[in-house]
Amino acid sequence: MSEVTFPVMLQLLRSTVAGVGVLVLAAQPPSAPPRHFETTVLLETTSEDSANVSLGDLDGDGDLDIVLAKGRHTPIRDRVLLNDGRGGFVASDLGPTADRTYTAALGDLDGDGDLDVVTSNDSPDQKLVFLNDGKGHFTAAGTWGVGAWSTRNCALADLNADGRLDVIAANRPGPSAVCLGAGGGRFASPCIDIPADSTTTIVPADFDRDGTIDLWVPARDRGQSYVYLNDGKAGFARRVAFGPADAAGRAAAVADFDGDGWMDLAFGDEAAASVVVYLNDRKGGLVPGFRMADKARVPYAMTAGDLNRDGKADIVIGYTAGRPSVFFNDGTGRAFADVPFGDGRGWAYGFAIGDVDRDGWPDVAMARSDAPNVLYLSTR
Repeated sequence: MSEVTFPVMLQLLRSTVAGVGVLVLAAQPPSAPPRHFETTVLLETTSEDSANVSLGDLDGDGDLDIVLAKGRHTPIRDRVLLNDGRGGFVASDLGPTADRTYTAALGDLDGDGDLDVVTSNDSPDQKLVFLNDGKGHFTAAGTWGVGAWSTRNCALADLNADGRLDVIAANRPGPSAVCLGAGGGRFASPCIDIPADSTTTIVPADFDRDGTIDLWVPARDRGQSYVYLNDGKAGFARRVAFGPADAAGRAAAVADFDGDGWMDLAFGDEAAASVVVYLNDRKGGLVPGFRMADKARVPYAMTAGDLNRDGKADIVIGYTAGRPSVFFNDGTGRAFADVPFGDGRGWAYGFAIGDVDRDGWPDVAMARSDAPNVLYLSTR
């Protein structure tokens, strides 16, 4: 695999604080200074179809590296960008083959203490497992699932409490599936169907606080969305409906948005051009909290994290041909301050949050189509 050094290309942009729109008045406490994301690092010079980005320490040197999931419907090679700790990245191909990747999920699949990769590839490509040698070099080590699946995103979680990561495939059309980890980077076959008609994202989290990981499955093509509750053995017969019966959701995030210790949902509905935070009622149900309706900005990608270190979960939302925004949470899950950032080029497909430059503040990595993939560094 050829390697080429990509120097960090800092494009210092003027902050647009004066243009920030506050959807609901939500003053930040003195302990949470405002943060902006206008310092831009281009991760590539090309504008190819990308679908996602993952952050993790791949080579064990203590800083965060980047994996770019590329291709979607057109085969492209996925990329690994190793952080050199000096403001640059050394880039290489994840594997030798171009394919249609939506997600490159990171987790220790073989129990050796480093981060491996599973890729979710669209039909007809095989879904692949890549094992890490501990230094950020990867070897294709097998497949998972079924090549004919029209898989979009995937996620990793231990669903049956056996100490092994399982892989969750969001398929469009469904059914989606769970493939149980078998150890050594292998996954059992056949996989377990999740009776969801069509979805592009499945988010694992413990919604009922019973110690097992449940699955949030937003409907993609005018359908009902559900939380599937885990019986502790990766069985998902029980489910709880949320949201409209005709949703078209592609953007999703999970966090405790109101600080009560229960996991809540942020759901971007493309059909309604809205984002709604659904708060956990601690009784097995979900009730609407914050709602943002803006037909000029269709939500296309989303993640959640504490961007200003005030202990409250914020939301990052990307759009189609528009500037992304950080929605800073006042801690209630019902009021957020909208702070746009970036240049608005391309289509937002995926985000990852982490302190890439090791200054103590979370940065935002963004995967885009029709524009270069980019890292936004946190600044005052």
